[in-house]
Order: sequence, then C-alpha cells, then structure tokens
Amino acid sequence: MVINMKRLLLFTLVASLILGCSKDDGDSLNQELVSTIAVNIPDSLKTGQSYVFDVLYRKTTNCHYFSGFDVSKNVNTIVVGVVNNYSSVINNCSTNGNLQETAKLNFVVEREDFYIFKFWQGKSSVGEDIFLTKEVPISSSGL
Repeated sequence: MVINMKRLLLFTLVASLILGCSKDDGDSLNQELVSTIAVNIPDSLKTGQSYVFDVLYRKTTNCHYFSGFDVSKNVNTIVVGVVNNYSSVINNCSTNGNLQETAKLNFVVEREDFYIFKFWQGKSSVGEDIFLTKEVPISSSGL
C-alpha cells in the first residue's frame, strides 16, 4: 500500500510538472515580412567566395525581432525578405523611435555570370510587391 501511494504521488508530481510547463495557448508567436531599407553588396562578386551582406531593415514595432530571411532562388535571381517575429499578446509595443536594425545575410557565389538580388521593400498602393534590386556581375576567382 505504501508503494502504491509513492507511485501515485510520483505520477501526480510528474503530471503536474508536464502540465505546468505546457505553452500558454494565449501567447501566439507570429511572423511578418518587414521592409528592407538598404543592402551593402559589393559591386562585383567572385565565383566560389562567401560573403556577408549587411541588410538594413525597418521593424514594425519595438517588440518585433529578427527571425531570419525568406530566400528563394530562380536561376540567377535571388529574392530575399526579412522576417521578424512578434507576439500577438503584447500590447505595449511602440511604433516610435529607431526601428531600424541590420541583419547579416551569408551568401556563397555559385554562378559564373551574374546575380540579380531583389530585396522586398513592401507593397505599392495597388498591392504589388516593391523590391530593392541590384544586379551584380561575377568575376573569376582565379582558382
């Protein structure tokens, strides 16, 4: 009987720990694309080299924080969007102050001709995507 009570107590303790650590359904983490302001890309790139591009972007509020990049490739066109996370239950966020931040985009040159980089800046008044576009030629690395 004492062993069964210890097992019951242990089961109750484990169950309360598991349930006590569960995620609160009221706290919802969301993601959104935010506007690219500027990008630091060299005038030319070298085949086989890796680069780090500084991407300056504007956060929607001071509660938004960098999550990563949404990158898609189509032949030599690279489309990049900056993704921010934010919580939908935090309601004391501000849209004032310095909402610009810089993120680092790692890039490895795989082509030998050129790249067209398109960084998402937002939507036009008619709902069309607007991009900061840079065409960058590739030079031989001499390897």
